[in-house]
Amino acid sequence: MTSPTSGTEPGPRPTSRSNPVIVFLLICIAILLAVIAIILVLRPDHSGAANTGEPSAAAATASAQVTVEQTSAPSQTDADLLQVMHAEVTRNSDDARAKGDVDAPVVMVVYSDFACPYCTLFAQEVEPQLEDLVQDGTLRVEWRDLAQITETSPLAAQAGIAAGNQGKFWEFHDAVYAAADPTDHPEYTEDSLVAFAEQAGVPDLEQFRADMTDAGTVQAVEDAKQHAYDLNITGTPFFIINDAYVSGYASADYMRNTILEQAAAAK
Repeated sequence: MTSPTSGTEPGPRPTSRSNPVIVFLLICIAILLAVIAIILVLRPDHSGAANTGEPSAAAATASAQVTVEQTSAPSQTDADLLQVMHAEVTRNSDDARAKGDVDAPVVMVVYSDFACPYCTLFAQEVEPQLEDLVQDGTLRVEWRDLAQITETSPLAAQAGIAAGNQGKFWEFHDAVYAAADPTDHPEYTEDSLVAFAEQAGVPDLEQFRADMTDAGTVQAVEDAKQHAYDLNITGTPFFIINDAYVSGYASADYMRNTILEQAAAAK
């Protein structure tokens, strides 16, 4: 480096400002140190319970919450909700799509769709394990259509009504669900539904076909869907069981426990 000249033209003078690159590096280092300090402060302490194999209090609470599961549906207490739920029970002795004693202490209203996989699973695995409660007078089951999953769901619901007109709804119900795949959404045709009706023992298949496609039957299925929507029931299966409700599929033990608890409360 050369010295400043002593002539009339002054040479370069040293500046009092720092080199911008150095300033930038210092700022980056300061930020990095600050981040490291924050990490050290917030780092969990592994010197205590974790090293001894004992969970912290928070972890123990979370674990307890995970392992505690309801074994039945709780009774509702809201008066307005209970009024709506109770209004869904008809106890109509002429209801062709109901089974069980009309005076049974427990009524289970079932909202279902013949194309619903979980409805199929319920019909195949759970309903048979509840049949003894129907037979001994504890449980009455009332069917409601919520036909919405596939384009042919309404047609299948109409077929259910047509089978009920000849006293064969539950036989038809069993035949349809027995043939359904609980991992799929079955599609139906008039002919396939007539075949199920024949399997179910519906005596007059011509009348069955006529009732299935009747305008009044079509409207009844549509009205049932809209009624469910008005109640904010938008999925299947859905169950009202006296003062309790179950949204979605539930195990046989869960459903049985709920029914028996409601029966005890009704005494």
